[in-house]
Amino acid sequence: MSRLKKFNIILAAVNAVLLITAGLFMARTASLKREYTADSAKQAWDGGKYTYSQISLFFPKESSQDILGIYSLRRSVEEKLKEGSLTKDKENISGRLWIDCAGGESTLNLSGTLGSCSASVTGTFGDYFIFHPEKLMSGSYYTSDDINMDRIILDRECSWQLFGSMDTAGMPVNIGNKVFYVAGVVESADSESDRLAYGTAPRAYMPYESLKGFDSGAMLNSYEVCLPNAVKDYAYTMMKELNPAGDSGIIVDQSGRFDIVRLVKGVSELPGSVMMNNELRLPWYENRIRSAELSARLAAAPIPYLLIIPALSLVYALFMLTKLLGRGIRAIRAKAEDRYQKKISEIYYKKHNK
Repeated sequence: MSRLKKFNIILAAVNAVLLITAGLFMARTASLKREYTADSAKQAWDGGKYTYSQISLFFPKESSQDILGIYSLRRSVEEKLKEGSLTKDKENISGRLWIDCAGGESTLNLSGTLGSCSASVTGTFGDYFIFHPEKLMSGSYYTSDDINMDRIILDRECSWQLFGSMDTAGMPVNIGNKVFYVAGVVESADSESDRLAYGTAPRAYMPYESLKGFDSGAMLNSYEVCLPNAVKDYAYTMMKELNPAGDSGIIVDQSGRFDIVRLVKGVSELPGSVMMNNELRLPWYENRIRSAELSARLAAAPIPYLLIIPALSLVYALFMLTKLLGRGIRAIRAKAEDRYQKKISEIYYKKHNK
């Protein structure tokens, strides 16, 4: 066996190992992307006249907003869209051009027919459950159109502690001197890493206006929008400009957060991504996604290096193929020339013999 042949066999084996390893890392990032969807609202809203981006703003304590602040921010967004001559999407069934939501947390004591618990309650505003479609075990979500604002969503643990069941839609929940009715029950976090973000306390969701009635100090520390992205980074740039927290807040473009190119580029940002220089407390769902994003970045980091040798091997293979192709062409030309010369000779000898 020639040295060149041995070299090619070894090179093929090395490439196979590297490509399989890179494939495993890519499969891991794809798995995290499926499990930790960060842009649910964008996926629900895309497909009409515009391509959309989903942007999240997170405010530190000193920049948290009340309902009037969110309405003011909403008006600012509307004005910016009008300046950009963006019109309603008639292809969208609802006829709405964009959607938004906000959220803030407090702790309340809830009572049911079987027991009571102290729960972390998220006050929601706008289309919260389009942005955060927690998996329903029973019942349904409430919407911002509900007039009475007397419905509440419980997580699995909260429902179990209050009623000893997960099929509790319509059951009454007592909070202070008021009665709320269970709209639905959603899953709690299961994995160990998700539980770190989720916390150990049961969770519940109610309209922010209702939460404010029990805790006057409850504020909205997150605001999220799903906007038409007329040109690259249009929505992100707009919200960065309108962000009431300025540089003290955090702004995240959730669109394509787990795309492989973005993950690889984000590897260089890892040191800064774990540093917090203000009193900002992120919602549990953002911490959950950040944890998954960190894992995805670590999985994506080796991929470019694993593909260096296969890329060089491809160049080498193309060079060798070109070289072999050149030899083949020259051989064909030589054979054609031999046939031509042979034919000419036969004609010449025939004439000569006559």
